Amino acid sequence: AETVLPLAGLHLLLAEDNALNAEVACYLLENAGAAVTVAENGQAALDAFLATGKGETPLFDAILMDVVMPVMDGLEATRTIRGSSREDSHVPIFAMTANTFAADRKKCYDAGMSGYIPKPIDLETITHVLEEETGE
Repeated sequence: AETVLPLAGLHLLLAEDNALNAEVACYLLENAGAAVTVAENGQAALDAFLATGKGETPLFDAILMDVVMPVMDGLEATRTIRGSSREDSHVPIFAMTANTFAADRKKCYDAGMSGYIPKPIDLETITHVLEEETGE
C-alpha cells in the first residue's frame, strides 16, 4: 500500500531568515509531501504572497512565518497580508518562533496570525497545526 504523506498537496510559504532553519524546515515539509516556497524575510514573503494566483503560480494553503526577520518582520508581513484586498488574505498564517511567552503569542494573534508553531519545529507539530487549520 502506498503511504499517504501528511502534507501531500499543500503549497506552503516558509518565511525564515536563518538559512539553516529554512533548510531543515524545507526538508521536513517536502518529505511530508508539501510544495514549499522559501522567503528570506517578511518583505520577500509578502512579495511571494502577492505574486501567487497569476499564471501558473498557485495560491498558498498556509504560510509559516518566522516572527523576527530583517527588512520586514513576520508581524508586519502578516498585518500587510491581512490588510490586502486579495480574496486569499485570510490564508492561515502560523508564527514560527522560539518566544513562547503569552505576550509574544498575543502579538502574533493581534497581527492576525492563525496559530503558533514553536521552534525548534518538528513535523508532528506542523502536521497537527496544519490539519486543524486547513481541515485536511
